[in-house]
Amino acid sequence: MLEIKAIQTKEEQERICGLCGVEFDPDCLAFGAKETAGETEEDREKLLGVSQFRIIKDFAVIYDLAKSIKSDDFEAVVITGKATLNFIDLCGIKTVFFKTDNKNLPEILGFEKFDKEDNGGDYKYRLNLEGYFDSPCGCKF
Repeated sequence: MLEIKAIQTKEEQERICGLCGVEFDPDCLAFGAKETAGETEEDREKLLGVSQFRIIKDFAVIYDLAKSIKSDDFEAVVITGKATLNFIDLCGIKTVFFKTDNKNLPEILGFEKFDKEDNGGDYKYRLNLEGYFDSPCGCKF
């Protein structure tokens, strides 16, 4: 079973980011995804992915959404992205930017390409969460 939880300490966030091959950002909030079912203890504690993001005034930015270097579970990363977006939405934030070079993942989650010349940051994708969670699945599987 997939478990996605907020990472509680910066030490744990740094460790998980390292296992997912992303640069640790202590200024970001983060979620970690792991497998909680399996026959062995190793199977039950298998790290699947991480997301790092910030809430900045009236918008949010997802900086990293990555799978563990020991996992090929792309669906777990997509679900981690959905959990991150759900948290952001529950905080009342409706505009989310995704700063990534990964072309497929943001589009699967419903982000649209964003011309970085028109924005103040180096954001590549944008999503409006207004009504995003009204249907069973806002992503484009």
